[in-house]
Amino acid sequence: MIIQFTIGNFLSFKEQSTLSLVASALKEIQVPAEDIIFNVGTSGLSLMKSAVVYGANASGKSNFIKALEFFKWYVINSSKDIQAGERVNIESFRLNSLTASEPSYFEAIFCDEENQYRYGFEADNSLVHSEWLYQKANKKRAKEIELFYREKDNFDIHTKFVVGKELAGKRMVRANALLLSVAAQFNDPTAVEIMKWLNDTTIISGSNDEKIWNTATIQLDDIKMKQRIVEFSRYADLGIENIEKIDNAIVSTHTQYDEEGHEVKTITFPFRKNESEGTIKYFSLAYPIIDALDNGKRLIIDEFDSKMHPLLTCRIIALFNSKETNPQNAQLIFTTHDTNLLSANIFRRDQVWFTQKDRYGATELYSLAEYKVRNDASFEKDYLSGKYGAIPIVGDLTRLFNTQEN
Repeated sequence: MIIQFTIGNFLSFKEQSTLSLVASALKEIQVPAEDIIFNVGTSGLSLMKSAVVYGANASGKSNFIKALEFFKWYVINSSKDIQAGERVNIESFRLNSLTASEPSYFEAIFCDEENQYRYGFEADNSLVHSEWLYQKANKKRAKEIELFYREKDNFDIHTKFVVGKELAGKRMVRANALLLSVAAQFNDPTAVEIMKWLNDTTIISGSNDEKIWNTATIQLDDIKMKQRIVEFSRYADLGIENIEKIDNAIVSTHTQYDEEGHEVKTITFPFRKNESEGTIKYFSLAYPIIDALDNGKRLIIDEFDSKMHPLLTCRIIALFNSKETNPQNAQLIFTTHDTNLLSANIFRRDQVWFTQKDRYGATELYSLAEYKVRNDASFEKDYLSGKYGAIPIVGDLTRLFNTQEN
């Protein structure tokens, strides 16, 4: 489970910013806490099943998702996909003369059934400046153990992190590679466990639409999963009777009727050619959603509402926010512009986050829980009125079309 994620000096994020899924002591009347909040072991830690990020265009919402994407990619691949001396595609906050030449910061706190981990690093295009990993049991008053701390090529490693200690001793960790990534390649149990956690965290953005589509089409080879994906499509009232793979191409089946309204036969269409972009997106999301809910995984989606009807978006969020459909405590984090969700009584204030740029182009990330509002307040109305910030400041567009001289 994700506890929190922090980024700093990356893309539009100048200062360190944290999104947390730790439940606060809020007492929300409209939203049942027993559905949305779950406890982690006997640690006394309570987490939430979902979080949403709002903000104006270019405010940094997608950059937050990009930070998560980079974190996952670099941890998994820095040991195998990057060669010695090769530059890493990482961009610091360039609108400040000081931060432009400093490393970017990433830290994730997460847990499995038994342990909590705090892992992070600072890196730039050419090297890892620092890296750290801490662990503690999911029990009350459990103490955090430093498994390792690194400053460039200097390592301080606990005896429990046996493989990592051996690798560092033999100087087998490149300057631009993460120790955790290298240790996983050599089957260190802790590193392998963290890699599994990362691989079970699916991130969906515009940059990987094709990958998500390909994953969805592969799942149609599994008869049981195919049936569930088809049922998921019917649930959305897309008019699709069946989805099949024929000669390695995806086709959708629709019913043909005569003039009297009687069913005549079924007609098949090439899915990506004839179905709407919203239907294609919904189909692509079906497997990641089902997989996350079945197995308690994490699903992170940029612009979740894009091409989707608000009612569908709302229903999918409800699947995650329910103990009946989400007994494994899967987590959903997404960005959106759909303000209708703020008035649908599906979010607590500590689930709602905003991004806003300051006058120097730096993104601020903050929670609605930071505001004192009435229990019966209209979050949507207040947000659109600018009470919480994170909305575009739109100028007078009519001046562009006023061609008459004064």
